[in-house]
Amino acid sequence: MYTLLTGATGLVGRYLVRDLLLNGHELAVVVRPSRKQSPRDRMEEILQHWERELGRALPRPVVLSGDIAEPGFGLSPEETEWVSDNCTSIIHSAAILEFYGKDRAGEPWRTNLNGTQNMINLCRESGIKDIHYVSTAYVAGLQTEPVMESSLSAGQSFRNDYEESKFCAETLVQQIDFADHVTVYRPAVISGDSRTGYTNTYHGLYLYLRLMSVMIPPVPADENGYRHTPIRLRMTGDERRNIIPVEWVSAVMCRLFETPEARGLTFHIAPDKPISSREMIEYCGEYFKSTGVEFHGHGELPPLANRAENEDQWMFERMVMENAETYAPYEQTDNTFDMTNTKKFAGDIPCPEIDKTVIFRYIEYGNEDRWGKRKPDVERVRNWTEDALQSQVNTDASNGRRQMVGLDVFGPGGCQVTLELSPSGLHSVHRGLPDQDLPVLRVSNTDLESAIRNQENAATVRQAWEGADSTLAASLTTMLLGALEPQKIAVRG
Repeated sequence: MYTLLTGATGLVGRYLVRDLLLNGHELAVVVRPSRKQSPRDRMEEILQHWERELGRALPRPVVLSGDIAEPGFGLSPEETEWVSDNCTSIIHSAAILEFYGKDRAGEPWRTNLNGTQNMINLCRESGIKDIHYVSTAYVAGLQTEPVMESSLSAGQSFRNDYEESKFCAETLVQQIDFADHVTVYRPAVISGDSRTGYTNTYHGLYLYLRLMSVMIPPVPADENGYRHTPIRLRMTGDERRNIIPVEWVSAVMCRLFETPEARGLTFHIAPDKPISSREMIEYCGEYFKSTGVEFHGHGELPPLANRAENEDQWMFERMVMENAETYAPYEQTDNTFDMTNTKKFAGDIPCPEIDKTVIFRYIEYGNEDRWGKRKPDVERVRNWTEDALQSQVNTDASNGRRQMVGLDVFGPGGCQVTLELSPSGLHSVHRGLPDQDLPVLRVSNTDLESAIRNQENAATVRQAWEGADSTLAASLTTMLLGALEPQKIAVRG
């Protein structure tokens, strides 16, 4: 049975897709079309990225076209029925990191709160009773005492609409009365991959890194190669920053998702050793070979004595104020999060420190990625296996005994489907693998196309059947390749 995942194109979501597929889970994703790409194309771009990094082909999830902000996720009646028939659990990861909204009809309320209510309604109507909700540690709002995993409402105030919308959404989730289990994950501030620098979003920490990459390099260096970039900050330098790398968040969540004893609990996902604001500034100063930062403590900065003589400093401070004002409420405070539950079930997965090496890596990746403007490297799919199969369906192909089988095709253009085969052809194609004890062919698109081009390569396909003896595997291979034979020209195309 399938796990339904929302937010698959977000930073955490794409790591969950990778890790869940690598761990053998059958996955369905709800994805919105963009202006230029279909949901299937958007997922294909993400999966090809992981395949280049991993050096191996990955299974393809079932892709459903929808929008979580719409009732029923905006799914078609056929897709809604498919979810009811095939999905037993959900990971609701979709959210929008927009801090302020005009009113509750717009963002972030539309996605974070209304989308969560739509998720709850869909689960109730579809019979999904194993619910996993990705909240945020900052539902805690402003609190001075350590925030417990068992606590949600403590009379706290909030820094912005994002925090409050997620608080209201988690309140809905915690009140669900029809599920067997409701598991809540509360990550702190999520940054890019600590090993590669990869990210697909440039919020939070990256805003500051990008600012420095724009502001500092144009300043002429002195005889020692250092640039003087005077700026006063409204900080002491000792402020804690609960920043965690995305690959660790995904690893912890997958462990908890796969641990039955963890069902029904709430988990804070936060660093053991938060980075300080001073460390962040010093690491960046070392990277850019710049000096001039002064920590002035909390409160308003005094006006510069002579703007004409301090033009550079005035410009730097204005740029920081204008670009980072959204994050000003986080400059002075950060919470302390209890992680008793997380340590119990995932304490052996250490959180990588956001140290100098990682900060350097983030800056270098951001520059290489042109801070999100680099065009992604995507191989155009010429032959989608599911489309090719659907085009060969012959409802009159009923001569002889029909055989239901699963087909799990890895790699670009792959799919997961259930086929109804007969010796005379392909009778039907259904999305998703079978949930019964039926044979399943797990094969790469490359091997499948090779066998279609040349029947002599069919041995690779015969050996890839699971749940079928050698005689049945040979028979099924003959039936399958016979059904796909008309596609030989298109595949070569």
